[in-house]
Amino acid sequence: MQSRRECYVCREKYNVATVAGLEEHHVLNGPLRPVAEKYGLKVWLCHRHHNEPGYSAHFDHHLRLDLKKQAQRDFESLYGHKRWMAETGKDYLKCSTL
Repeated sequence: MQSRRECYVCREKYNVATVAGLEEHHVLNGPLRPVAEKYGLKVWLCHRHHNEPGYSAHFDHHLRLDLKKQAQRDFESLYGHKRWMAETGKDYLKCSTL
C-alpha cells in the first residue's frame, strides 16, 4: 500500500513526509488481520494518526473506511475482485459506513 516509510495520512492529506515515530497499522483488523499480514495491507502512521482521539485510524470511522477502500483497490489491481471477496468476504468499495 505504500512505497515509502512515512505517515500515510500526513502524505495523502497534508503532503507532508512524517517519518519519525511511525507505527504499523493493519488496515484489516480482527479476524481479517491475517489477510492484512499475508498481503501487506498495512500502512505506516504517525502516532497522532494511528491511535489518538480525533482523526486517527482507531478513532475515526471515515478514515478507517478510506484505508480499507484503498487496500481493496490495491489488492484488486493485483489479484482481482473475485479473490478479494474470497479472502475477505467484504466489499468496502460499496460501503458508505462501517
